[in-house]
Amino acid sequence: MTGADPTSAAPMVGILVLNYHQPSSTLACIQSLLAREGDEARILWIENDARAAQGSVETLLASHGIPCRKVAPDADALPDPGQIGLLEIPENLGYAGGNNVGLAYLARHRVPFAWVLNNDTLLIEGSSRDLVEEARSRPEVGLWGTAVSAGRRTIFGGRLVPPTFHTEVVTDPSGLEDPLSFINGCSMFMRIPEAAAVGWIPPHYFLYYEDVAFSLRLRRSGKKLGSAPHVVVAHEESLSSGLRSAVVEYYNRRNRWFFIQEFFPAHLRSNQRRFAYQLQKYLFRFRFRRAWLEWAAYRDFKAQAQGRSSRDLRGPT
Repeated sequence: MTGADPTSAAPMVGILVLNYHQPSSTLACIQSLLAREGDEARILWIENDARAAQGSVETLLASHGIPCRKVAPDADALPDPGQIGLLEIPENLGYAGGNNVGLAYLARHRVPFAWVLNNDTLLIEGSSRDLVEEARSRPEVGLWGTAVSAGRRTIFGGRLVPPTFHTEVVTDPSGLEDPLSFINGCSMFMRIPEAAAVGWIPPHYFLYYEDVAFSLRLRRSGKKLGSAPHVVVAHEESLSSGLRSAVVEYYNRRNRWFFIQEFFPAHLRSNQRRFAYQLQKYLFRFRFRRAWLEWAAYRDFKAQAQGRSSRDLRGPT
């Protein structure tokens, strides 16, 4: 076992940044954290699909004067203060699976809090110290969002819209009091024991709707959602998947079916009828690619094909 003495006092916060073939963006995120974080936090670079990575993370960080140490999630101690811990995952486990490796690693070292950040975010105001103070002042809250600056608007979370349960953004922190609201996965802060108690971030979603399901699972455990608006991150969406790409469309639609099945099963049949009508509209309008994506997502839901899809999502041409 290498690095920090595992018997010493644990840091208060572990900050998880999941990289999937976007090292320059992840580096920028790490640099923004280092500029504002203190020794009470440990920053982990989680390298998803490490076998297919282009170049060395250690070399990249060293070229920018950032100390780094590889850590095995089930064996090694936490990185030292100011040192980036590099967790390498050979395959692509998706957003939930990748971050869950980091959460379990922090839990093993009894770190009380975790802050999960997308790699396409930059911390521009506040720090994890502010989030810890917020958590200590509100024990009834189990999951916090920060202010997320996205273009011309500031987002504090999202909200489900029945009966289809698509999502819309919440631009006022008070909107998180709505029982159908959720914390956006691009920036969410949690108590690690409470996250463990609900089974971590649901990994079977792989990509999209896992943050919504995680939020609702914590609500069902008796916890509320909260916001720390004085902590601000800037967010550039969909670096890993491509904005409104086939990947986004497929996983959003497939996982919405899984989500309705888990949380609102009484609405499943009405959404199936709506789906059949919508599919006909796409075909009548010669939107064959869109119809194929919708049908592929629904078929995989019916087959209970969870996790990463083996489909060629390029579809018909």
